[in-house]
Amino acid sequence: MATTPQLRAGEDYKKIFDGKVYADTLFNQIEVEGFTFTEFRLKTLHNIFSKGTIKGKFLLEIGSGPCIHTVIPAAKWFDEIIMTDYSPSNRDMQEKWLKKDAGAHNWDMYFKYYSKLDGNEDNWQQLEAALRPKIKRVLSCDVHLPNPLDPIKLEQVDVICTSACLESACPDKDSYHIAMKNVVSLLKPGGKLILIGILNCTHYTVGSERFQCVSLTRDDVISTVKMNDLKIIEIFDDDSSLDMDAAPFNGSVIILAEKTST
Repeated sequence: MATTPQLRAGEDYKKIFDGKVYADTLFNQIEVEGFTFTEFRLKTLHNIFSKGTIKGKFLLEIGSGPCIHTVIPAAKWFDEIIMTDYSPSNRDMQEKWLKKDAGAHNWDMYFKYYSKLDGNEDNWQQLEAALRPKIKRVLSCDVHLPNPLDPIKLEQVDVICTSACLESACPDKDSYHIAMKNVVSLLKPGGKLILIGILNCTHYTVGSERFQCVSLTRDDVISTVKMNDLKIIEIFDDDSSLDMDAAPFNGSVIILAEKTST
């Protein structure tokens, strides 16, 4: 009888997490019949950034994974985009894309999709050309540290974007709350947080390895945001669910919030 794989966490992200397998498994298509989460995420991010009101000097993405798709529509609104991740494999995949390495994941369909939303599908390569020079740093981060970028001390940033990071980094709701507090400390007063949360997910699979998540409800995410000096501006909901072992979840939420204090 087949045994259930061990649940991985913490240091396993440094030792065994495979960023290429993760990207190839979960980011190899956008439009899937009966599954709206990927399109929901891209359309919502496009909606948030296309207004031109979310902008500034620095955009910091916490827990980028091996991905670049969440910051594509942000490129023209920021002087610098900083990508981060705990896993060396994920940071390596970031660097490969920046250097146009042959081993990089192909994100062309994502640039084309955003360009289609812009009504400019034929010129999707302009988005790619705009993004690559804006990503000037790929840093290590650990959301469990008071300064997640330690030992680097970064000036507080204008915008933080984080997608499905905190729930996969945290074993329980208490640590999720603390991780949120640590991340928000990097945001300047009046700065914006864009949080993409996956709901009711206990684990996800990368290759043959299963990684743990803390299962969160919509109310859990919203209350944690509110308890960390953030005023919610807008909430976007999606009821997509996925039963596959790659990433079983039931629902997602995107929150745009503003930091109200120091």
